[in-house]
Amino acid sequence: MFTGIIESIGSIRALNPKGGDVRVYVETGKLDLADVKLGDSIAVNGVCLTAVELPGDGFWADVSRETLDCTAFNQLKAGSRVNLEKALTPTTRLGGHLVSGHVDGVGESRRP
Repeated sequence: MFTGIIESIGSIRALNPKGGDVRVYVETGKLDLADVKLGDSIAVNGVCLTAVELPGDGFWADVSRETLDCTAFNQLKAGSRVNLEKALTPTTRLGGHLVSGHVDGVGESRRP
């Protein structure tokens, strides 16, 4: 779960196709990764991603075709700046609102 409050700005460093999916490297800037371990969730532009590698200055995650199709994540490229938030812990102060970071549906905005 997440609060929806941005903790840091990072950037996309690599997007490597992997079948129909993508493996992405997110450089996390000033986001403290000292308490992050493999399997932890980090929201990237509001999309919940799971850390599969932690090389030190960021993390690698796999982004599914469904996530690419249902979010604006498919518009990101190497060098894109992204909003970052680590998942909540039971002792985290809730300064925003609870969001799951998972896509529940797809909508379309239209002008009247």
